[in-house]
Amino acid sequence: MDTLSYLGQGFGVALSPYNLVTALSGTLIGTVVGLLPGLGPINGVALLIPIAFALGLPPESALILLAAVYLGCEYGGRISSILLNIPGEASTVMTTLDGYPMARKGLAGVALSLSAWSSFIGAFIATCGMVLFAPLLAKWAIAFGPAEYFVLMVFAIVALGGMAGDKPLKTFIAALIGLFLSAVGIDANSGVYRFTGDSVHLAD
Repeated sequence: MDTLSYLGQGFGVALSPYNLVTALSGTLIGTVVGLLPGLGPINGVALLIPIAFALGLPPESALILLAAVYLGCEYGGRISSILLNIPGEASTVMTTLDGYPMARKGLAGVALSLSAWSSFIGAFIATCGMVLFAPLLAKWAIAFGPAEYFVLMVFAIVALGGMAGDKPLKTFIAALIGLFLSAVGIDANSGVYRFTGDSVHLAD
C-alpha cells in the first residue's frame, strides 16, 4: 500500500503544469537529437546535463527533462532508420529491416506510427513491471554474486554459439576475443587494474 501512495505522490509531482512543459520540451529536443545519426540517447542526455544545471531546475524537473530527452532520442533514431535506412543507434537497427521497405512502398507514415505506438506500449509495460516487481528484483540483484555472473556469461556465449548457424566456432572465438578485450582495464567492482601492462592508456 505504501508503494501505491508513493506512486500517487510521484504522479502528483510529474503531472504539474511546469513538469509537463518540461517533459514536452525534453521530448522535442530528444527527437531532434535522435534524428541525427551517431548521436544516441546517451549522448543526448550527456549534452543536456549541463543545460539542466545551468537553468537551475529543481531535481525532479531535471530528472523529468533528462528522461524525456532519452525517450525522445529513442524514437528519433527510428525516424532516420525508417526514412533513410540509417540507424541512429544500435537499438534501431532492427527497425530498418521492416520500416525502410515500408517507406519505399509509400507507407512511411504507417511505419512511423507503428514505431511510436510500439515504443509507447513497450515503455508502459516496462514501467508497470518495474513498479510492481522492483522489490523482488532488488532482492535478486543483491543475491547475485561472482558465481551467478560467471554462469550468466557462459550462458551468453553458448547462446551466441547457438545463434551462429553453420559457423559456431567462429562466433565462439569472436565472443572469447570480446571477453578478453573487456577484461582489460579497471575492474568495476574492486578497482583492480587488469592486464594493463602498467600503461595508463589501457586503464579505460
